[in-house]
Amino acid sequence: MRSFQASISLSVMLIFWIFAIPAWSLEIGSVVPSFTVVSPNGELLGREQLLGKLSVIFYDTRLTASSNNDLKYALADLRNAHPLLLEDLQVFQIIDASSANFFTRSIWKRKLRENARKYGITLYADWNGKMRRDFGFHPKLSNVLVVDAQGVVRYVFFGKVPESERNALFTLLLKLRESI
Repeated sequence: MRSFQASISLSVMLIFWIFAIPAWSLEIGSVVPSFTVVSPNGELLGREQLLGKLSVIFYDTRLTASSNNDLKYALADLRNAHPLLLEDLQVFQIIDASSANFFTRSIWKRKLRENARKYGITLYADWNGKMRRDFGFHPKLSNVLVVDAQGVVRYVFFGKVPESERNALFTLLLKLRESI
């Protein structure tokens, strides 16, 4: 009996582990799948809003949201230094809110609104985790994605983007801007 319970427990843990880790992720050159996320105020963001502009997407959990803050500030400086980027580069912050439930959803919305006001940006929530799964984002790391004006992935990074990687990323953004 004890052996049967141990094998059931092991099977459940294995299934949880398999579904917790993304099976695949978007690669450079792949087309961004259709998605819809929503701000706490009901503003929708989907694939259609990415088309025609260069987009940087930060996809985080509430625990990883600050991981790449230094990169976000550096992106703001880059945009200010290159006026054409102000017009053609959009930056989105999406939070995995799939752990919210009926009882905590209003708290999540309130916190998202507070943080949006605090940082002067629109925060979007992936309420059901579908975007995370469809994009193959890592569930425990910050995810950074660059999408060109045609909806093609040009950069993917999981975790905190090291300072040594920033110049290559900024060079890529400037080069992609020229092709718009």
